[in-house]
Amino acid sequence: SAIHPPGLEVMMKVLEIISKRVNYLQHISLSAAPPLHILVTGGSLTSGMACGVNHVGLKGPHWTRQYAECAWPARLEHLFNQVLFNGEEVVKVSNLAVGGANSEIGKVLLEYQLFPDSFQPPDIVIWSHAANDAQEKDKARAYFESIPGFVHAAHNLRTCDDHLPLVVMNEEFFGQHNDVSGAIYKASNWFGLMGISQRNIISHKIFENFDNDDYVNRIIGQKGVHPGMGGHIGASWTVFYNFISAFTDVCDYTRISSSLTPIKSTDVTAKSIGPYKENDYGDVSSEWKTHKDKIREMCLSEEAFTSSSNNGTAATISSNQHYQKQLSPCTYAFMVNKMTSVSTSADVNKKMNEVLTSNTGWKAEGFPVRQPRAGFYAKETNAHFSLKIDVSMETKYMTIMPMKSYGDNFKDTNLEVDVRIQSKGGSTSAESAKSKSSKYEVTGYHETKTSIHIPHKFALPDGGAKKGDIIVANFRLVSGSYFKIAGLAFCRY
Repeated sequence: SAIHPPGLEVMMKVLEIISKRVNYLQHISLSAAPPLHILVTGGSLTSGMACGVNHVGLKGPHWTRQYAECAWPARLEHLFNQVLFNGEEVVKVSNLAVGGANSEIGKVLLEYQLFPDSFQPPDIVIWSHAANDAQEKDKARAYFESIPGFVHAAHNLRTCDDHLPLVVMNEEFFGQHNDVSGAIYKASNWFGLMGISQRNIISHKIFENFDNDDYVNRIIGQKGVHPGMGGHIGASWTVFYNFISAFTDVCDYTRISSSLTPIKSTDVTAKSIGPYKENDYGDVSSEWKTHKDKIREMCLSEEAFTSSSNNGTAATISSNQHYQKQLSPCTYAFMVNKMTSVSTSADVNKKMNEVLTSNTGWKAEGFPVRQPRAGFYAKETNAHFSLKIDVSMETKYMTIMPMKSYGDNFKDTNLEVDVRIQSKGGSTSAESAKSKSSKYEVTGYHETKTSIHIPHKFALPDGGAKKGDIIVANFRLVSGSYFKIAGLAFCRY
């Protein structure tokens, strides 16, 4: 099940966090030490859909509790704390999986920090988007642009930390798509990530006996993209085992090491590795140097931005503090997620009403987990709404997160978005107005036989808006009569 091992130093950092937490729980007079925090992103499989289905008649939890009780990330937290730490909360697992989410959506969640309130920075980020990435029509883009984009977004959660967060590529078993397995291996190998595959353990047994429903159901609960209880139990144990194996390797290394000085690994840190390439053509070394320089500049710019945002107060930001101190990069942003403050149709309605100035034919509807999931829906021809956003920081990009699907109601649907920036000076000249407005289009239909959220990122007109400007955005369904928006973001990058 091990595709690629994690680096030595990053695992030592993980064990250090665990050790401090255990010591704190045993001696509460010590400085507070938070649990090791694991963040999991993925699609409906990871969120827990069908995780209660089983072949032995066990009663599964109600759909509202599936993700919290029987989805494999919840089981993983239980395994860590019950098996290793006698029930103490030493490890916390946050499951931010969203139905229909591919690597691009995962990247948006990380890049724009669309997290719950008071969210502890993750020490480990687990990617579990294989099922939806495998459905993408443009496989090259999904595997060799979107997945590396996710990795970089995860690393940038702690821009100035050489090691954390540890990024883990995790392949759950979901069906007979072999090509995504190769992409996971390549990404893990190129970026030096921890790679795990439950598929490697059980695929041969299942494929050999695929016509024997009883045999398959005993292993994964049920066939299909959404395995049942057995699949989730297997996924949690597979991930748990790989972490135990990695911990053991570190402990063995330190035990037999004759060095009395701190171990200095000669391995290249994952964050210093440059853009993914399918071959070694070109000047890879130069590209990596450019990448490292970019990280250095990003770190310095984040420190300067935070300092200026704090009224110029000088601050030295350590790598462990960096994430907590950096501000949200967005003037306005949300995506529906059961773990955040925007999870129900009422939450969507409240969030939209913060900026909504007019609305005809759009409505917040749906549920946090079961279908139809919460979002902002248009269900009539020519439905339109307008937003007015007071810009709180430099804002250069707009990202729309719609649902794309193959259903008849999605055919020929086309959303047109007109964005205008009103400058702080209040210029009203026709030439100025023209230069600061743009139109964008988003379609809601694709032929792939799955429903998936796909982010569409657009550069705002005239280089974007400055603090104090106003963004006016008009959304209109110019063709078709059905559309769903699951999130919007107006951000610095």
